Amino acid sequence: MIKNYLKTAIRNIRRNKLYAGLNILGLSIGLGSFFIIYLFLQNELAYDQFHEKKDRIYRVVHALNNVGSHKYGAGITPALGPAIREEVPEIEAYSRLDNWNKSVIIPGIADSTDNVQTASVDPEFLDFFHLEILAGSKENALDNDAGVLLNESKAIRYFGSPQAALGQTLMVSRSKPLLVKGVFKDLPKTTSIKAELIAPIMAVNSYRGDNMTKWNLSYGDQLYVLLAFGVDPNLVSEKILKVGKEKSKGKGVEFKDVQLQPLRDVHFSLTTAGPVQEKTDKQYIFIFTLVAIFILVCAVFNYISLALSQSVERTKEIGIRKVAGAVRFQLFRQFITESFLYVTLSFLVAIILVELLTPELENLIGRDLEFSVLGEPVLLIESIVFSMVVAVLCALYPAYLSTRLSVVQIFRSGRGSFSTKRLINAVSVFQIVVFVVLICVAVTANKQMYFMRNENLGFDKETQVVISRFSREASTKVELIKNELLAVPGVVSASFASSVPSRVMGSMAYSEYPFTWHAFEIDENYLDVLGIKLKEGRNFLPEDSDSANVVLINETAAKNLDFEGGAIGKTLHLGKDMRIVGIVEDFHFNSKKEPIEATLFKPIQGQFYRLVLKLAPQKIGTTMDAIKAKYRSVTGGDEMNFFFLEDQINSQYKQENVMITLINTFVVVAGVVAFIGLFGISGYSARRRLKEMSIRKVLGASFMAIQKTLNCSGFMRLALATLIAIPVVYYWMDSWLSSFAYRIELPIGLIILAILIASVIVLSTAMLHSIRAYLINPVDVLKEE
Repeated sequence: MIKNYLKTAIRNIRRNKLYAGLNILGLSIGLGSFFIIYLFLQNELAYDQFHEKKDRIYRVVHALNNVGSHKYGAGITPALGPAIREEVPEIEAYSRLDNWNKSVIIPGIADSTDNVQTASVDPEFLDFFHLEILAGSKENALDNDAGVLLNESKAIRYFGSPQAALGQTLMVSRSKPLLVKGVFKDLPKTTSIKAELIAPIMAVNSYRGDNMTKWNLSYGDQLYVLLAFGVDPNLVSEKILKVGKEKSKGKGVEFKDVQLQPLRDVHFSLTTAGPVQEKTDKQYIFIFTLVAIFILVCAVFNYISLALSQSVERTKEIGIRKVAGAVRFQLFRQFITESFLYVTLSFLVAIILVELLTPELENLIGRDLEFSVLGEPVLLIESIVFSMVVAVLCALYPAYLSTRLSVVQIFRSGRGSFSTKRLINAVSVFQIVVFVVLICVAVTANKQMYFMRNENLGFDKETQVVISRFSREASTKVELIKNELLAVPGVVSASFASSVPSRVMGSMAYSEYPFTWHAFEIDENYLDVLGIKLKEGRNFLPEDSDSANVVLINETAAKNLDFEGGAIGKTLHLGKDMRIVGIVEDFHFNSKKEPIEATLFKPIQGQFYRLVLKLAPQKIGTTMDAIKAKYRSVTGGDEMNFFFLEDQINSQYKQENVMITLINTFVVVAGVVAFIGLFGISGYSARRRLKEMSIRKVLGASFMAIQKTLNCSGFMRLALATLIAIPVVYYWMDSWLSSFAYRIELPIGLIILAILIASVIVLSTAMLHSIRAYLINPVDVLKEE
């Protein structure tokens, strides 16, 4: 019996190649898009889920006084960790985390300096974060600031094997030689804490010294805690706040609010300022979930509408089968079999599309997906089961309508009598709404990103190169390096600084001021190198480098301070008295998602963090080659660690760029799916009214009159869908834009243009069938009457 059902289904596919192709194409795109988005969302939601104690791990964050997208800060004073471990009994373990790339040197091996993702932590870090140890042991590995743990990839690269790495020594940044006491399996890609090397925070950052106990200093370190079972995190956060207030009283810092952020939320913590490298806005999870559902639902509706359109042609076949003795259940199984055949073919095509497009998705988002449909048996089975459910859903309604008619009804009407008009109209309106909403979302998002990347930032970024770190030996001759590089043709000027825009280290809070400060340590050339304009007062002088009691501030700080008679010459109380000698114009040193905040500039003291070079715009490639060669010559062969400031600025919007590219892609996909569906629906409508149009044509109706009659309902559906879509677009996009400190107004003109484009696409599908209906010879339609 199944064999006969399959034969009939295959005959129908051969007989109706166009509709079969549309069905398979629509379902393939729908299933493929759904699977790709599902893989992406699965990857996003898997972040930090591999830790066995994940439900008890929290990050301590503190409230920021500044108004903007960041409500909390993860960078917190290092003095808080030891204090709360001692004072709050509900905390089983704590660890500070300095999660930046560090220079690693293997003693005795020439040219062994490597840039490594390092987690500088306290020893208790190993008690609550999961590590799979391959060699050695993590027990007491970080005690006495003498040992480190290395991941498998680095162990093999440096020493040949995990076992061979045990007992070897290496130096991290300016640390003393540290012993490799264990090798752990590479962490999953879905982790917020990136670590190829785990080292003691006090050993790696030994230069901090007693500053680790000072409450008014912050190096941007995060603080994680492990809570005891059954403990209320809100109660613990209140105790942490109490300890912070008591311990920091009178020490130049004030704790206003402290919260415990669950580990599962760290990846989605866009409102928390901190050094997490990969963050995702939860709003995008919601958007892509809706997009996946919309595309799949549209694909299913497409199949149903196309199946109904074909059912009009198959009523006589159904009638003959009933006369021959077929019962309703047998006819129902015929439709189910055909649906399973279509979905099976579509599933195979969809899997091929997923496997071909997954590498492109990985390249786009800049990281490997942990999941694969063919690589995960459970996921493959889930996909097959899901596709079978889709097949049943696709078949139910057409099968019900096609088999419920009696033989008399079928042969009396000739083509059956399906009461499907309301459903078809509803499906059509739904598809148009989805398409219009998505195309307006894409237009608005692209406009906002263009604004963020191209509007004036308040500084120059096109030809600035930043040497981001120096080796131990190179750090002893930074002045020589600067002078030698200035002599390279094409290098216009140079400056030492602690921070550059998009890489601002930490923030500070002082009890005398109701806002936080961002601090730059710079020399007298910094403003010129970056093209930052001085609004009032003077710049630093060379002799200011020997003094730490003069500062520059930005316009926002001057407004916040609101000194009578202006800020120039006034004194700031920042641990010690500092005199304001100049005010610089505001510039965006962070993403435009964040507001410009109060900033102070101090003369750089002792330690040189970064060297910023301003290049002439001509022959930058040649200049860079000369700079690298000169750097190697001066440092005895060291490779230069550097980045272009423009690339770093653009990287701030990497997530938004990725998401908008995905949205643009799936808007096109949704457009194709909607076109297929509307093509089927308009075809169904045209078929239902062929006799009417033929009679009108015989009676002398013109081409335009027939087009008006056939397409009037299409215009009405388009108008209704647009009325539904506009408030959805306004609410959704206004909510999204409000997450940016600097945003565009809703681009009404572009949205209207997007609606017009959608209208052309929608109406073109109806026009194709109405023109075809007009060209049919009325005799061929009416000869049976």
